[in-house]
Amino acid sequence: MFEYQLKKSARRKTVAIKVHNQQVTVYAPSYIAKKQIDSWLLEKKTWVDAQLLKQLTVVDCKQYPFETKKICIYSEQVNVQFEQGHYSGVKPQLAGLLITVSKRVKHQQLKYQKLLEEYLKEQLTAYIEMRLTYFCTQMNEALPRNLNIAIYKRKWGSCNSKRDLTFNLHLIGAPQHIIDYVIVHELAHLRHLNHSKAFWQRVEIFYPDHKSASQWLKINGMSLQWGF
Repeated sequence: MFEYQLKKSARRKTVAIKVHNQQVTVYAPSYIAKKQIDSWLLEKKTWVDAQLLKQLTVVDCKQYPFETKKICIYSEQVNVQFEQGHYSGVKPQLAGLLITVSKRVKHQQLKYQKLLEEYLKEQLTAYIEMRLTYFCTQMNEALPRNLNIAIYKRKWGSCNSKRDLTFNLHLIGAPQHIIDYVIVHELAHLRHLNHSKAFWQRVEIFYPDHKSASQWLKINGMSLQWGF
């Protein structure tokens, strides 16, 4: 689930969503429970994600010419080269990533952005799935119901009462041991949907260096965001 700001009003009769400047605002009648709103928003998630991606891309494409850029993948600098080609796709190379977009594509910059994010999402999903299997065994937890990857501005992961876990796509730029910390953090929420003493005790059992990892994210978090 994406982050959103909820604004309730006694005058309002319907629920509405506004996506502006990478912020999601939900307007709802005062009598509707947040649980109902969350359930309704799950049905709108695909649309909201598309709007967030569109707005992110429109801003970035005005700022960055499409040439060779650098991004971090698991804390390693990787060259990303953008070219026109006969087909659209991402090809890993010794020198980095080559992203090609067919000349027939109308919105070329949007396609470059989408291809890059899809590739990074696949890489991060594969790593997290592998580590979830490991840590769930260590923590005596069943695998989460769903694993999602999204773009957040202010958090690295989330967990809800339905055992759905979501991780920030920007984690792809962090060292793998930092990603492991976020995984353990969210798995601990499966038993404690809060940040109580019991929650942090559980995190410490399976990731003793959690304070250092949390501090690393506070210091380096902004640098993980790429500008394509």
